[in-house]
Amino acid sequence: MSITFLLLGCNELDTKQVAVTFNYALPESGSMTKATAAEVYDTFYKKYIKTGELLPDPYSLTFTTLDGVEVARISGEWSKDKPVMLSTGKYQVKGSSIGGINYSDNYNKAPLAFDEVIEITEKTSSITLHAIYNCFLLLFDAEGKTYFKWSADGTSDSAVSGVVNTAGDWYYIFVQEFKDAGNIQWNYGSKENRIWMAQFNFQKGYYYYYNDLSGSFEIPKMQPGSI
Repeated sequence: MSITFLLLGCNELDTKQVAVTFNYALPESGSMTKATAAEVYDTFYKKYIKTGELLPDPYSLTFTTLDGVEVARISGEWSKDKPVMLSTGKYQVKGSSIGGINYSDNYNKAPLAFDEVIEITEKTSSITLHAIYNCFLLLFDAEGKTYFKWSADGTSDSAVSGVVNTAGDWYYIFVQEFKDAGNIQWNYGSKENRIWMAQFNFQKGYYYYYNDLSGSFEIPKMQPGSI
Protein backbone atom coordinates (compact mmCIF):
# COMPACT_ATOMS: atom_id res chain seq x y z
CA MET A 1 0.00 0.00 0.00
CA SER A 2 1.26 3.49 -0.79
CA ILE A 3 0.06 6.57 1.09
CA THR A 4 0.63 10.22 0.20
CA PHE A 5 -0.23 12.88 2.79
CA LEU A 6 -0.49 16.47 1.62
CA LEU A 7 0.74 19.37 3.80
CA LEU A 8 -1.92 21.41 5.62
CA GLY A 9 -1.86 24.46 7.88
CA CYS A 10 -1.26 23.91 11.60
CA ASN A 11 -4.89 24.44 12.58
CA GLU A 12 -6.04 21.73 10.17
CA LEU A 13 -3.60 19.22 11.67
CA ASP A 14 -4.82 19.78 15.22
CA THR A 15 -7.27 16.85 15.17
CA LYS A 16 -6.47 13.39 16.52
CA GLN A 17 -5.28 10.68 14.15
CA VAL A 18 -6.76 7.18 14.22
CA ALA A 19 -5.94 3.94 12.37
CA VAL A 20 -8.71 3.01 9.94
CA THR A 21 -9.11 0.06 7.59
CA PHE A 22 -11.24 0.36 4.47
CA ASN A 23 -13.42 -2.11 2.62
CA TYR A 24 -16.41 -1.77 0.33
CA ALA A 25 -19.84 -3.27 -0.24
CA LEU A 26 -22.02 -3.58 -3.32
CA PRO A 27 -25.78 -3.00 -3.12
CA GLU A 28 -27.44 -6.21 -1.91
CA SER A 29 -30.54 -5.94 -4.11
CA GLY A 30 -29.16 -7.50 -7.29
CA SER A 31 -26.56 -4.78 -7.65
CA MET A 32 -26.75 -4.28 -11.39
CA THR A 33 -30.35 -4.01 -12.51
CA LYS A 34 -32.48 -5.13 -15.45
CA ALA A 35 -36.13 -6.00 -15.81
CA THR A 36 -35.58 -9.32 -17.59
CA ALA A 37 -33.44 -12.43 -17.10
CA ALA A 38 -33.32 -11.69 -13.36
CA GLU A 39 -32.78 -15.34 -12.35
CA VAL A 40 -29.83 -15.75 -14.73
CA TYR A 41 -28.11 -12.63 -13.47
CA ASP A 42 -28.88 -13.46 -9.85
CA THR A 43 -27.08 -16.80 -10.26
CA PHE A 44 -24.12 -15.14 -12.00
CA TYR A 45 -23.98 -12.39 -9.36
CA LYS A 46 -24.02 -14.74 -6.37
CA LYS A 47 -21.46 -17.13 -7.87
CA TYR A 48 -18.95 -14.72 -9.41
CA ILE A 49 -19.51 -11.11 -8.29
CA LYS A 50 -20.68 -11.32 -4.68
CA THR A 51 -17.89 -13.80 -3.89
CA GLY A 52 -15.37 -11.29 -5.24
CA GLU A 53 -14.07 -13.57 -8.01
CA LEU A 54 -14.84 -11.00 -10.71
CA LEU A 55 -14.07 -7.91 -8.63
CA PRO A 56 -10.72 -6.07 -8.78
CA ASP A 57 -8.25 -6.09 -5.90
CA PRO A 58 -6.20 -2.87 -6.51
CA TYR A 59 -7.72 0.43 -5.40
CA SER A 60 -6.88 4.13 -5.22
CA LEU A 61 -8.66 6.64 -2.93
CA THR A 62 -8.40 10.40 -2.44
CA PHE A 63 -9.53 12.15 0.76
CA THR A 64 -10.63 15.80 0.64
CA THR A 65 -11.98 17.98 3.44
CA LEU A 66 -15.49 19.35 2.92
CA ASP A 67 -14.02 22.77 2.15
CA GLY A 68 -12.04 21.28 -0.74
CA VAL A 69 -8.57 20.67 0.72
CA GLU A 70 -7.00 17.37 -0.41
CA VAL A 71 -5.31 15.72 2.57
CA ALA A 72 -4.35 12.19 1.53
CA ARG A 73 -4.15 9.74 -1.33
CA ILE A 74 -3.89 6.04 -0.69
CA SER A 75 -3.55 3.04 -2.98
CA GLY A 76 -3.31 -0.63 -2.20
CA GLU A 77 -5.15 -3.94 -2.42
CA TRP A 78 -8.39 -4.83 -0.66
CA SER A 79 -7.06 -8.27 0.21
CA LYS A 80 -4.18 -6.79 2.23
CA ASP A 81 -6.53 -4.87 4.59
CA LYS A 82 -3.82 -2.63 6.07
CA PRO A 83 -4.83 0.28 8.36
CA VAL A 84 -4.35 3.92 7.35
CA MET A 85 -3.70 6.80 9.77
CA LEU A 86 -6.17 9.64 9.21
CA SER A 87 -7.22 12.63 11.29
CA THR A 88 -10.72 12.70 12.73
CA GLY A 89 -13.28 14.68 10.75
CA LYS A 90 -15.48 14.48 7.67
CA TYR A 91 -14.03 13.73 4.24
CA GLN A 92 -15.17 13.49 0.66
CA VAL A 93 -13.78 10.17 -0.58
CA LYS A 94 -13.36 9.58 -4.30
CA GLY A 95 -11.55 6.78 -6.03
CA SER A 96 -11.58 3.68 -8.16
CA SER A 97 -10.87 -0.02 -8.10
CA ILE A 98 -9.69 -1.43 -11.42
CA GLY A 99 -7.85 -4.68 -12.05
CA GLY A 100 -7.64 -7.75 -14.18
CA ILE A 101 -7.18 -7.71 -17.95
CA ASN A 102 -7.91 -4.36 -19.62
CA TYR A 103 -8.42 -4.12 -23.39
CA SER A 104 -9.34 -0.52 -24.14
CA ASP A 105 -11.84 -0.10 -21.29
CA ASN A 106 -13.19 -3.64 -21.51
CA TYR A 107 -12.46 -5.84 -18.53
CA ASN A 108 -12.66 -9.35 -17.13
CA LYS A 109 -13.28 -7.83 -13.67
CA ALA A 110 -15.83 -5.14 -12.88
CA PRO A 111 -14.35 -1.61 -12.58
CA LEU A 112 -15.69 0.14 -9.47
CA ALA A 113 -15.89 3.78 -8.41
CA PHE A 114 -16.28 5.50 -5.04
CA ASP A 115 -17.75 8.91 -4.26
CA GLU A 116 -19.19 9.67 -0.81
CA VAL A 117 -18.76 11.60 2.41
CA ILE A 118 -17.44 9.73 5.45
CA GLU A 119 -16.83 10.73 9.04
CA ILE A 120 -13.89 9.50 11.12
CA THR A 121 -14.20 9.73 14.91
CA GLU A 122 -11.91 8.61 17.70
CA LYS A 123 -13.90 5.38 17.89
CA THR A 124 -13.67 4.61 14.15
CA SER A 125 -11.65 1.48 13.36
CA SER A 126 -13.06 0.47 9.96
CA ILE A 127 -15.21 1.99 7.25
CA THR A 128 -17.17 0.20 4.53
CA LEU A 129 -17.43 2.31 1.40
CA HIS A 130 -20.33 2.05 -1.02
CA ALA A 131 -19.06 0.79 -4.38
CA ILE A 132 -20.53 2.03 -7.66
CA TYR A 133 -20.26 0.01 -10.88
CA ASN A 134 -18.19 2.08 -13.31
CA CYS A 135 -19.18 -0.26 -16.14
CA PHE A 136 -22.01 -2.28 -17.60
CA LEU A 137 -22.08 -6.06 -18.00
CA LEU A 138 -22.76 -7.96 -21.21
CA LEU A 139 -23.77 -11.53 -20.43
CA PHE A 140 -24.23 -14.22 -23.09
CA ASP A 141 -25.51 -17.77 -22.91
CA ALA A 142 -22.54 -19.96 -23.91
CA GLU A 143 -24.52 -22.98 -25.12
CA GLY A 144 -23.67 -23.89 -28.70
CA LYS A 145 -21.23 -21.01 -29.17
CA THR A 146 -17.81 -22.11 -30.41
CA TYR A 147 -16.11 -18.73 -30.70
CA PHE A 148 -16.65 -15.35 -29.06
CA LYS A 149 -14.64 -12.14 -29.27
CA TRP A 150 -15.11 -8.39 -29.13
CA SER A 151 -13.52 -5.40 -30.78
CA ALA A 152 -13.65 -1.93 -29.24
CA ASP A 153 -13.31 -0.09 -32.54
CA GLY A 154 -14.05 -2.64 -35.27
CA THR A 155 -10.43 -3.70 -35.85
CA SER A 156 -8.50 -6.82 -34.86
CA ASP A 157 -5.73 -4.79 -33.17
CA SER A 158 -4.81 -6.73 -30.03
CA ALA A 159 -4.79 -3.49 -28.03
CA VAL A 160 -8.50 -3.00 -28.60
CA SER A 161 -9.80 -6.52 -29.12
CA GLY A 162 -9.79 -9.84 -27.38
CA VAL A 163 -11.64 -13.04 -26.56
CA VAL A 164 -14.76 -12.58 -24.47
CA ASN A 165 -14.33 -14.03 -20.98
CA THR A 166 -16.00 -17.26 -19.86
CA ALA A 167 -17.45 -18.18 -16.50
CA GLY A 168 -19.46 -21.37 -16.10
CA ASP A 169 -22.29 -21.38 -18.63
CA TRP A 170 -21.74 -17.81 -19.77
CA TYR A 171 -19.57 -15.53 -21.80
CA TYR A 172 -19.26 -12.13 -20.16
CA ILE A 173 -17.46 -8.82 -20.37
CA PHE A 174 -17.49 -5.65 -18.27
CA VAL A 175 -17.42 -2.58 -20.49
CA GLN A 176 -16.95 1.12 -19.76
CA GLU A 177 -17.56 2.33 -23.32
CA PHE A 178 -17.96 1.04 -26.87
CA LYS A 179 -16.58 3.27 -29.60
CA ASP A 180 -18.54 3.85 -32.83
CA ALA A 181 -17.39 0.62 -34.51
CA GLY A 182 -17.29 -1.51 -31.38
CA ASN A 183 -18.80 -4.96 -31.90
CA ILE A 184 -19.24 -8.45 -30.51
CA GLN A 185 -18.63 -11.44 -32.80
CA TRP A 186 -19.41 -15.10 -32.26
CA ASN A 187 -19.76 -18.38 -34.10
CA TYR A 188 -22.80 -20.59 -33.66
CA GLY A 189 -21.86 -23.83 -35.38
CA SER A 190 -20.64 -22.72 -38.81
CA LYS A 191 -22.42 -19.35 -38.73
CA GLU A 192 -20.56 -16.14 -37.90
CA ASN A 193 -22.59 -13.40 -36.30
CA ARG A 194 -21.90 -9.84 -35.23
CA ILE A 195 -23.65 -7.14 -33.18
CA TRP A 196 -22.56 -3.52 -33.58
CA MET A 197 -22.74 -2.47 -29.95
CA ALA A 198 -22.24 1.31 -30.17
CA GLN A 199 -25.76 1.74 -31.55
CA PHE A 200 -27.26 0.75 -28.19
CA ASN A 201 -27.64 3.06 -25.22
CA PHE A 202 -25.90 0.95 -22.59
CA GLN A 203 -25.92 2.38 -19.07
CA LYS A 204 -23.32 1.83 -16.38
CA GLY A 205 -24.60 -0.19 -13.46
CA TYR A 206 -26.83 -2.34 -15.68
CA TYR A 207 -26.43 -5.82 -17.10
CA TYR A 208 -27.64 -6.95 -20.53
CA TYR A 209 -28.32 -10.63 -21.06
CA TYR A 210 -28.42 -12.22 -24.52
CA ASN A 211 -29.83 -15.72 -24.50
CA ASP A 212 -30.74 -16.28 -28.17
CA LEU A 213 -27.69 -15.94 -30.37
CA SER A 214 -28.34 -18.58 -32.99
CA GLY A 215 -28.33 -16.04 -35.81
CA SER A 216 -31.30 -17.74 -37.46
CA PHE A 217 -34.55 -16.23 -38.70
CA GLU A 218 -37.75 -17.16 -40.44
CA ILE A 219 -38.74 -15.63 -43.77
CA PRO A 220 -42.23 -15.91 -45.27
CA LYS A 221 -42.89 -16.70 -48.93
CA MET A 222 -43.18 -13.73 -51.27
CA GLN A 223 -46.67 -12.93 -52.48
CA PRO A 224 -47.57 -13.11 -56.18
CA GLY A 225 -47.58 -9.70 -57.85
CA SER A 226 -49.68 -8.33 -60.68
CA ILE A 227 -49.22 -5.43 -63.11
